[in-house]
Amino acid sequence: MLTSIARFRYRETARFMGTPPSTSLPWACNPTRMVSLRESSTQYSSNAHKLQWRSFLSSSVHKIESNIHPPNFASNPLRLRTKQSTNTTNATIRHASTAGSNSDHKKTASNAKNSIKKQRKVTTLSISAKKRRGQKITMVTAYDYPSAVHVDRAGIDIVLVGDSCAMVELGFETTQPITLDQMIHHCQAVKRGAPDRPLLVGDMPFGSYEFENVDIGLQNAYRMVKEGGMDAVKFEGGTESRAKIVRHVVEGGVAVLGHVGLTPQAISVIGGFRAQGRTATRARSILDEALRLQDAGAFAIVLECIPANVAAAITDALEIPTIGIGAGGDTSGQVLVFHDLLGMLSHPHHEEFVPKFCKKYASVGIQINDGLAQFKKEVEGGVFPGKDYSPYLMSEEEEAKFDDVISEHAEKTKSKLDASDSKLGMADESEQLSLYGNK
Repeated sequence: MLTSIARFRYRETARFMGTPPSTSLPWACNPTRMVSLRESSTQYSSNAHKLQWRSFLSSSVHKIESNIHPPNFASNPLRLRTKQSTNTTNATIRHASTAGSNSDHKKTASNAKNSIKKQRKVTTLSISAKKRRGQKITMVTAYDYPSAVHVDRAGIDIVLVGDSCAMVELGFETTQPITLDQMIHHCQAVKRGAPDRPLLVGDMPFGSYEFENVDIGLQNAYRMVKEGGMDAVKFEGGTESRAKIVRHVVEGGVAVLGHVGLTPQAISVIGGFRAQGRTATRARSILDEALRLQDAGAFAIVLECIPANVAAAITDALEIPTIGIGAGGDTSGQVLVFHDLLGMLSHPHHEEFVPKFCKKYASVGIQINDGLAQFKKEVEGGVFPGKDYSPYLMSEEEEAKFDDVISEHAEKTKSKLDASDSKLGMADESEQLSLYGNK
């Protein structure tokens, strides 16, 4: 078969080149004709003739090979081996590509897991850096372990353990009654809920730092850090005496978050929970307080319940960040109370207690009320717990033994219950007589 192909190639080439074909030997096996062909080919050295010759050879060989060899690789061992080798190579490439892809996926998953595990601790420096980069700062006020866990998982920058705990969780009408020991108790719970990532700030309660002896404020700030686990503390007010305390505490090694505008601890002086800075004079006074706290070393300042334009002017005037609550959107960040923003007290009776500036992002209180009402209904109706929520069982042998023990004392127990019911019945009758005119 190969001899036939070689003979065809020789004859067609010789005919095209103008040399008589030889029928004695195939082209590949006839040295004389090969020399003759080589000599004749020198007459057609131009590029055009070379291209024409190659095209003729290619088309002629393709025609004869198509007639001799139909496209069946199984009939040609050489081609079959080539195809098998190609398939093997392709399979190897696909396997390597798949392995590489799987490896990339594993690396991506591993990197994602590491990024979750290795989240950087938020510090006072990183808070300042966010203002320089034009990134907003997020802060949430939380008071206990569960809320701290949720705030941490949400990626909030700062968790403030505020003295508003006195009103939100302890039920007082103002923030003044809460003590330092109570604040430390709540700080410890928040620390356990968010131990690593967010910046934790503890509110210095009313009566723990306002003294002329600034060492008292420093000592109590140390307690918030050492016992409460806080990273920083917050002071209300920006008077000269307050700035003096802030400076002393910062020099003592404790970071301080300032607070101006509405200062709830001074409710007795300002006459209630009222917006501040609505006159030019008062607005300028709040700006001076903020600048004073910055000079004293505060790393940031909370601006509460002041007009948006005043908060914007203070933010522009300060180098340190501002965190607004009811102070417009031009501050460096925002803070809301955990219970307020989630609608923990969502109920028509309690809506009056939600501040006007607070946006509710959920109505958790309604779901809580519905859940409690459903629990009450199922218990009273005998639906809960049922078999599905009574998982602890005795073996049949132990159950039989227990029944025998109970039966031995059944009569004694029954007589005691009868006597008890009789006494309770007499008591009910005496209450119903209303001897003293009770309705």
